[in-house]
Amino acid sequence: MKKVLLVIIILILVGSGIFAYFYFNKYRPNSSQRSILVSASPAPSVNIIIVGWDGVQRDHFQQCYKKELPECSEGLPNIKDLSNDKIYNLTISSGATETIPGWSQILAGYNAEITGILSNENYRPIPENYTIFEKAQNKFGKENIATLFIAAKSDHLGGACLGDKKADGKIEEKGEPYCNTKRNLDSFVNGLGANDNVGNKVIETLEKYKEDRFLLYIHFQEPDVTGHQYGENSVEYSKAIINDDEWLGKIIDKLKSLNLYNNTYLYLATDHGFDENGKNHSNAPYAIFATNDKDVARSGDRKDIAPTILEKLGISLGKIDDAPAVDGLALSEKDSRSCIPENQAYIDYEGAPKCCEGLTLTNLDKVIKGQLVLATGGIADKSGYCKKI
Repeated sequence: MKKVLLVIIILILVGSGIFAYFYFNKYRPNSSQRSILVSASPAPSVNIIIVGWDGVQRDHFQQCYKKELPECSEGLPNIKDLSNDKIYNLTISSGATETIPGWSQILAGYNAEITGILSNENYRPIPENYTIFEKAQNKFGKENIATLFIAAKSDHLGGACLGDKKADGKIEEKGEPYCNTKRNLDSFVNGLGANDNVGNKVIETLEKYKEDRFLLYIHFQEPDVTGHQYGENSVEYSKAIINDDEWLGKIIDKLKSLNLYNNTYLYLATDHGFDENGKNHSNAPYAIFATNDKDVARSGDRKDIAPTILEKLGISLGKIDDAPAVDGLALSEKDSRSCIPENQAYIDYEGAPKCCEGLTLTNLDKVIKGQLVLATGGIADKSGYCKKI
């Protein structure tokens, strides 16, 4: 009886070993899969797309969105569908209301003073590893996430380093914002110009990277270019926004045809607004933001976009190696501060913390070159700074 029992035990052990051997060799991950297992976050393996509409004034957008303008009789159906009819306010409290500081802040999440990118004239390269692209690569491994950059403009979304020849043929004297970032990206394309050029490049890129996990930034130069030419209150400005919306629809259709939409978060933002009835954006801090990310819970600051994306990817918002903690707050929850300290920004949305006791809320008007320039484009927005006066 003991011999029979011993034989049974031996057979079980041998059988288990054979099963384990074949199972491991059949189902074990290959080298790239093992890399994913080692470096991946607990966050779902999702794709991220940041869609940039350059220079959309909040008030004008809302008029078009709500079909209040004759040229906007159809509204903006694609951003409406994307967001489930929830458009958030995006407000600018740090850095000029211009393109260079705008997109660098959206893609990194820092106050302008931290990156050193204050305006279209006062800029430098974003320090290495500060952007969401580099942080994603460092988190997951470059081989596990494709980082892609497609931009209409070349002058304000450039990657020329100090001493390099720029798109206009001039020598770069400071180093453009994406000098460091460009070297680390899988694809960096700028200077495409018209919306059709950008949109077609996006469709081509989605087809190319459909098998990969990706983090993609798309920049459309409209309605900014049209606003500078015809003015904010022009029919042409409205039509430029409508064309942005049409291309959003085409991008979503492409994602759906590739079976990628349900696994892709889109964050649509604008870098700045536009001066009311003007042809510039000297002080235009009122912008918009929309997404299909149902975790987003509130309006916010321009610097809050990057933290929202980092959080979605399971990446820390705190200090990472040489990169300091981001200044923005994730939009998935309300600002948890009990009150806003001195000299910091109050962003006007329902439930936002107020200025701390003894501080007065000022507005977002600015003195530029000795002249008071009113903040326009966001009727009824009470955002400002908490100051001791």
